[in-house]
Amino acid sequence: MPDEDVATIRAELLAAYETIQQQQRSLEKIVLERLEPIAVVGTGLRFPGGNDTLDGFEEFLRAGGSGIGPLPRERWDVADQDVEGRIGTVAGGFLDRVDEFDAQFFNIPPKSAPYVDPQQRLLLETAWEALENANIDPTALRHGNGAVYVGASPLDFALGLGTLGADQLDGAMATGLGAYSLSGRLSYFLGWRGPSLTADTACASSLTALHLAVEGLRRHESDIALCGAVNALHDPRSFIILSKGRMLSPDGRCKSFDDAADGYARAEGCGVLVLKRLSDAWQDGDTVLAIVRGTAIGQDGESAGLTAPNGVAQEAVMRTALANSRLEPADIQYVEAHGTGTPLGDPIEMGSIHGVFGGSRSHDDRLTVGSLKSNIGHMEPAAGVGAVIKVILQLRAGVFYPSLIDAPSGRIPWHDYSVTVPTECRPWEAPVRRATVNGFGVTGAIGVAVLEEAPQPPAPEVPPRDLPRDAGHVFTLSAKSETALRRQIERYRRFVAEHPDLDLADLCHTANTGRAHFRHRVAGEVRTHAELTALLDREAANPGVRPRESFRRVAFLFTGSGSQHVGMGEVLYARYPGFRARVDECDALFRPHLGRSITDLMFGRAPDAADVIAETRFAHAALFTLEYALASLWRSWRVEPAVLIGHSVGEVVAATVAGVFSLADGVAFLATRARLIESVAGAGGMAAVAAPVDEVAPLLERWPDLAVAAVNAPDQCVVSGGADSLAAVVEVLRERGAVVKPLRVSSAFHSPLVAGISDELREFLEGVEFHEPELTIISNETGAPASADEITTPAYWVRHVNDTVRFAAGVAAIAERGRHVMLEVGPAGVLTALARQCVPEGDHRWLASLSPRDADARTIRETLAHLYVAGVDIAWAAVHEGRQRQRVALPTYAFDRRRYGLPRRAADLDQVGHPLLGQAVPTEAPAREYASRISAGRPAYLADHRVGGKAFLPAAAHVEVLLALADELHGDAGRPIEDVRFHESVFLTDRPTRLRTRATPGADGRWRVDVHSRHDGEAGERRCASAVLGAPDAPALTDTGRELLRRLDDLGEPDQVLGADEVRAAYARAGLDYGPEFSRARAVRRHGADLAVCELSGEGLSTAEHLPPPLMDGVTHGLAAFVDDGESYVATGIARVRVFKKPRARLLRSVLRITRPERGPAFTLDAVLLEDGTPVLELSGMAFVRLSRAPSAPVAEPAAGVAADIGAANGNGGNGNRNGEGNGAGQAPPAPVADVIRRTLADLLSMDEADGVDGDTTFLELGVDSLVVVDLKDRLQSRLGLTLPLSAVLERPTVDQLATFLDHQLAGDPVGSRTGGDDDRG
Repeated sequence: MPDEDVATIRAELLAAYETIQQQQRSLEKIVLERLEPIAVVGTGLRFPGGNDTLDGFEEFLRAGGSGIGPLPRERWDVADQDVEGRIGTVAGGFLDRVDEFDAQFFNIPPKSAPYVDPQQRLLLETAWEALENANIDPTALRHGNGAVYVGASPLDFALGLGTLGADQLDGAMATGLGAYSLSGRLSYFLGWRGPSLTADTACASSLTALHLAVEGLRRHESDIALCGAVNALHDPRSFIILSKGRMLSPDGRCKSFDDAADGYARAEGCGVLVLKRLSDAWQDGDTVLAIVRGTAIGQDGESAGLTAPNGVAQEAVMRTALANSRLEPADIQYVEAHGTGTPLGDPIEMGSIHGVFGGSRSHDDRLTVGSLKSNIGHMEPAAGVGAVIKVILQLRAGVFYPSLIDAPSGRIPWHDYSVTVPTECRPWEAPVRRATVNGFGVTGAIGVAVLEEAPQPPAPEVPPRDLPRDAGHVFTLSAKSETALRRQIERYRRFVAEHPDLDLADLCHTANTGRAHFRHRVAGEVRTHAELTALLDREAANPGVRPRESFRRVAFLFTGSGSQHVGMGEVLYARYPGFRARVDECDALFRPHLGRSITDLMFGRAPDAADVIAETRFAHAALFTLEYALASLWRSWRVEPAVLIGHSVGEVVAATVAGVFSLADGVAFLATRARLIESVAGAGGMAAVAAPVDEVAPLLERWPDLAVAAVNAPDQCVVSGGADSLAAVVEVLRERGAVVKPLRVSSAFHSPLVAGISDELREFLEGVEFHEPELTIISNETGAPASADEITTPAYWVRHVNDTVRFAAGVAAIAERGRHVMLEVGPAGVLTALARQCVPEGDHRWLASLSPRDADARTIRETLAHLYVAGVDIAWAAVHEGRQRQRVALPTYAFDRRRYGLPRRAADLDQVGHPLLGQAVPTEAPAREYASRISAGRPAYLADHRVGGKAFLPAAAHVEVLLALADELHGDAGRPIEDVRFHESVFLTDRPTRLRTRATPGADGRWRVDVHSRHDGEAGERRCASAVLGAPDAPALTDTGRELLRRLDDLGEPDQVLGADEVRAAYARAGLDYGPEFSRARAVRRHGADLAVCELSGEGLSTAEHLPPPLMDGVTHGLAAFVDDGESYVATGIARVRVFKKPRARLLRSVLRITRPERGPAFTLDAVLLEDGTPVLELSGMAFVRLSRAPSAPVAEPAAGVAADIGAANGNGGNGNRNGEGNGAGQAPPAPVADVIRRTLADLLSMDEADGVDGDTTFLELGVDSLVVVDLKDRLQSRLGLTLPLSAVLERPTVDQLATFLDHQLAGDPVGSRTGGDDDRG
């Protein structure tokens, strides 16, 4: 065969072989995508029994714990007529405080939170905890393809909404209920754009969601997925439905595989898994808890009934799950069964398990079967994820946990089945531990998952470089609110004390890289557990005195000549690969110009380093190398400068960092510049003078070879020039008393001596390619921001080497741009020491990168901590680059939870009459008697009226009882109520309290009324109030009321104005903790010594009441402007109350007058409530007495121990500046305008404290939607007297930005207002 034919055949064979190889690789990829294991890298859980951590849940299961408890009385009254006897069980698995939630953490306004299904709230918090358990900072994943798969059957919340009246419905319900919102809101909060869906297949929902998540990850629809499920039980009617279906166990226990099985126990809970493809988890360094080998879902199809299981179908899905996992039944040692404890379902499931696994087992090698439901009940849609988490713990520990079983079920042929149910902990011994998890829905859905213990990760292909061990570490901790931060600190104090052997480097690495970072921060450089404990102790000892710093900008200050020293940067070179790479790059570029290695000089590797590094060309090259690498290091850590300023040669580095020069050109320019300066003939020198330049410059006119080289501070400048002339002027200066310090330099920089190098330097620069700067540079020439046209010319840089360095003016120019972190990029803190003298020091933060005395990089770590606390967002993964650290389990976020509940149900009113008066009960005629049952949450608004942390019945509630009684007796609530007396307070708990109201008629048509209370479990009643229902008369104001209206018409400017937050704060100081319902005062204006006008919100009030207690209570809140002696007061009675109409307006006004009699009560008040000028209520002679000391249980209602808190915001105009300073762009805006915005937002969003609205928190983070933006714009227009376009708010989405804009508007400066709160130069 000819050679050419052989060559052709060989080529064809090789091509065919390559094609086969490509096809093989493609097939392997397809198979891998279809079958790649999915890693569980994190979990979050809230399960019955107080289980909310993996470790705690493992201890609970290992001990055979039970999470079953009685029905939650605090959620509904089990003694109600409509509920009593209808629920066929007495217990279940319930969570603690399921109604509490940190709404603002999840950007949900408190106003909207009550209308968000508790299942959503549980899911949000648990999902966050799962991500923290995985040590994943979710902020880095925003706008990525993260996916959310949720299993849920939201019913209870919808049932609750069905009983609300039309006026109680809210637009927030559109996203507060429904299955779609569970996944949608979680994806929205995280900013994930991958698949997001909620599966509802009843009790198979969890495993259905897991199946979809696994398939989505394998198809690369997402790179990370949250798979969770949730169940919350807060409406008794869902229990009644299941009771009528005979599904519930009477004693509230799931007796899985037990002979006593008699139905299931309902349970609530939430579990979330963090999932990744196994290869990605290994690549990302995640801790793999277990892997999902495969899943399958299916359906019973036709069976004995819709709710009857189909064993054949169950077997088929189990076999499919095994096939999808490429496993055989013999590979499985454990099955976590559905096992609800029903007489029908358990035997069928055990039969299907035997059908699949029996052939591979024997009585000597039994399959272990268990069910979590025996411990905590059946979490319904969340049961599957709970089972998966239990199996993960068993896989990890190598232990089978006990199921709670008393006697094996007689319906299961145990002697025929090779299965066993553990009743105590047993070791799980297998070459590879594997398990399946079953989940079956009530209408036939089937889900099965196959789990396997976590495999060992492969060894890294390239071993990591051995970096020196850090002597210290940066510890960080943050929260979204000051309260949450305090709780975080306490959690970490306990954690550190409980884990004294935990590696500090791993702890800090995990805290830095595995947590999101919020605005309220604590940080420090720590070297030992004792130092970390001390840091946390210091922070814990100073609650409320830790100001949240927020510096939107960083300025880089590049040091000039004279600061260089041998060893500078060496500690960074050894520890930070990025810094080392930039130093090596500069070294390679400088070597042709210098003829030697600059790093040998910098790090003292050359024997003559100490002498040579003082020479100009080497000193400048060393400074350039260090500072360029330092700037690169800081920027790699996401410390991005808003502005750059360099001192002399430092400006060359700044220009290179800003991109004016390429690195190669910057190096060449600096080397040429230094060489030319060294070539200057003649002796020269420099001296620092502690005197203003205006006093020094005139003295230099006698010596033409002298000049001012630099103006470094208002009282410090540098003189440079000929040595003899310099000596002469130094003598003159010292004679005049100036302190003069000669500088050790090799050349007379910025003096007439260097003028001779200008032509040659210009010639070199003509060949340099200049670029427009990417960052703002402050010019040494002008002391102002350099324009692109100016700084990109040879002429500029020629002048730069000759002219005065105007550093002080440059620092002032930076200060005009707002508050900055001034970060020195150089070998020491030389420039920051000078810069502090140029501007008010407290306006900025001053930090150094290095210190000559620092041998282990402590300075840069301390600076990192300071930058973090100042509000700079650090790229912590880059900081820890190259270090092999273990991610460790740390405490999860300490949520700042508040209670949120739906408004009181309208249906309840229909069932029990008036919510406070109740229903008529039999009594002897002619008396009339009524009874009601109330509690801390019934009516719901009572939960918002607290003293000393305890809910109690306000005086206004007693008045409402009397009004309702008058309506019952006369069909008219408008009769006067007289001689109201308060005898004893009624404190409320979650247990019901019975109110009994008895009315006895008199001969004159008046009724004597007594109100008694009795708590559940108490033997006797207590008289808490009494009054007289007056005879009918004309519905008109009294003379006192008419006088109040007359004074209202004649009001001038107020003497004092209190905002909503100030009113709440005043009452809080008296121990009254008002929630949103009782925080209705929007503003209080005091006129003179006795009159106050109060704006009150009428939104969200019940229409079923005559004068809703939250509104009437607010009528008296004008007291906050008068009672300023720090004492506490109690209301003892009201002389007369008259209601003229029901309130309906969104905004009402009350006018209040206080009188201080010489004898008797401490003061009395008279008030009129108005709606659009029409009287609603007149209150006369409400008396208060001073408490001589604070009793442990007040005997009557505290009014307010208030001290009027008039802040600076009420003492300045809207456009005033603080401390006489200008308001440059980026500077904190004037307090008055910012406070108005904060108060307005707090009112609109029902936030407790306006101070909680940070200046740079975006409106989106506060939960402001487009409708609230419109309301915000309208209210600001009204309060500030401005006409605002909607775009004014939309384009400035923070308090600071909007306040700066409005400040310019109020000052009549439309040009300044156009930039909003930001300066586009930075």
